[in-house]
Amino acid sequence: MTSTGRFTLPSEENFAEKTKELAELWGADAIRNSDGTHLDESVLALGKKIYSAYFPTRAHNEWITLHMDETPQVYLLTGRVLAEADVVDVPLMDGFFEEQLKPNRDADPHKYWEVVDRTTNEVVDASLWTLDEDTDTVHVSGATPMHEYTVSFLAYIIWDPVE
Repeated sequence: MTSTGRFTLPSEENFAEKTKELAELWGADAIRNSDGTHLDESVLALGKKIYSAYFPTRAHNEWITLHMDETPQVYLLTGRVLAEADVVDVPLMDGFFEEQLKPNRDADPHKYWEVVDRTTNEVVDASLWTLDEDTDTVHVSGATPMHEYTVSFLAYIIWDPVE
């Protein structure tokens, strides 16, 4: 029976002795740098597999800005907006940090996004809404007054929330 394996221990600079102690105690067979930091030579010399954490959305990453198709994405849900007439505007980024997230307009919004009448829980037909890319607002026509609307949309993660 093996006493090590299938456990990766995070570590960082100036933490070599504790890393060695924890690796032995927990039977770690691998060590990875914590949040992209460097590992001490004495940690590298422990004879464990070494992995590096890579954050494509950490700080300024020129490569990722040139390859947005490789950028991690999330689905976001807007807040509910009450229609007071038969047209309602739903701002995408209200409540989100524009420095952290950017709506994905590269993938067809009508294919990957969804507008929902939350009062009836019905999906609004894609022909009844448009995206204003200049203001990041979805314009819904044919809305029912006094109904609430939301938009689920894809967004690029510009910087990681752990940064």
